[in-house]
Amino acid sequence: MRNNYGTIVIGAGPAGLFCALNACCENNGVFLAEKNASPGRKLLLSGSGQCNFSHIGGVEHFVRRYGAAGNFVKPALHRFTSDDLCRFLESGGVKTIAREDGKLFPADKRAGEVLSLLLHRCSRNGVAMRFNSRVASVSRDGSSFYVRTDDGGFHSRFLVIACGGTSYPETGSSGDGHALAESLGHTVVPVTPALVAVHVKEGRFGELAGISVRNSFIAVHRAGRKVTSGQGDILFTRNGLSGPGILDLSRSIAGEDTVHVSLTGLGPGDTETRLAQAVGSGAGKSARNILRSLGMPERLADAVLAHGELDPSTRGAELGKNRVRKLLELVTRFPFTVREKGGFDTAMATAGGVSREEINRNTMESRIQPNLFFAGEVIDVDGDTGGYNIQWAFSSGMAAAETIRARAGSISPPRP
Repeated sequence: MRNNYGTIVIGAGPAGLFCALNACCENNGVFLAEKNASPGRKLLLSGSGQCNFSHIGGVEHFVRRYGAAGNFVKPALHRFTSDDLCRFLESGGVKTIAREDGKLFPADKRAGEVLSLLLHRCSRNGVAMRFNSRVASVSRDGSSFYVRTDDGGFHSRFLVIACGGTSYPETGSSGDGHALAESLGHTVVPVTPALVAVHVKEGRFGELAGISVRNSFIAVHRAGRKVTSGQGDILFTRNGLSGPGILDLSRSIAGEDTVHVSLTGLGPGDTETRLAQAVGSGAGKSARNILRSLGMPERLADAVLAHGELDPSTRGAELGKNRVRKLLELVTRFPFTVREKGGFDTAMATAGGVSREEINRNTMESRIQPNLFFAGEVIDVDGDTGGYNIQWAFSSGMAAAETIRARAGSISPPRP
């Protein structure tokens, strides 16, 4: 194997593979180094192995799904959209489908098909791929980069760091890219688990594991001030709360925060109206059955009433204004105190990473080191559940690749 390339890409996830296959051209040989024995290990786990690779919707829909990073991701998402990704997959024989909730999957629901296409295109376009090749260090060597791996040292004009964050460390995402970025002068925003369940202090709710609430209104408070809010499905677990609504907000949740959730899927105004009607028309109904008439499962209704020190058998006519008001507060803003978030071993994404302020959002190029690029989860970007993180991997990888190709003086596009 030669030791001098136009571009070296570190990391064989979707960001690295897609960047490599699009950057490789007649004027720019590409070497891809991956420390795992096989590529795309995290991609193969996505969507429980079914690979929810993106989501339907335009760019404006997407940018709202990346928290504070929305403005940063916008140019790359314009450059390579979810429609573009579907066309890429379809061109390689991977049929795609959209579920009713907007999530995009391979029609056969197999992540391996997406990975196989990426590897095939890398091989066909001439990318030199090396697995079991850990990158020990990177450094500037005049106008080029020097990358030292388990297989020896390699030089390149361009360097792309695309080796992920720190979530699911068993897949190889152990923060290597952050350390490499720091060695080249970059700032790394402290990382925290994202798209992860939260563990709460209210232990009695562990018995509700498996119960879900559709379209819950969720608000997170810290020291009496609202930190963030959203709406989405929640799921009770043995230790606390999960489901898309919680996962999407988890990037902003910390221990000792209070998470208020609605337990009916109705807005506060609708809940108040429905509760008043249920109490008024059901004077002989028990408090348990009144809550059940709002769509609440019996086990959840009993747990809520126990928390509010209300007897489930209390009749509607006996509740009185104060207890009805208390019920309304519990149903619309039930408070859970966060003990801790799940760890990186269960997180689907990483919040934090290489500072966005030090990266050109149009090209993914470092503002500190010319010809150094970043792509994917290694950057301080994390999206909601629903395919947004994989789409970001492809879009950022393409932004870096097209910039490299143009700078290398390519006279022809990569093979489709």
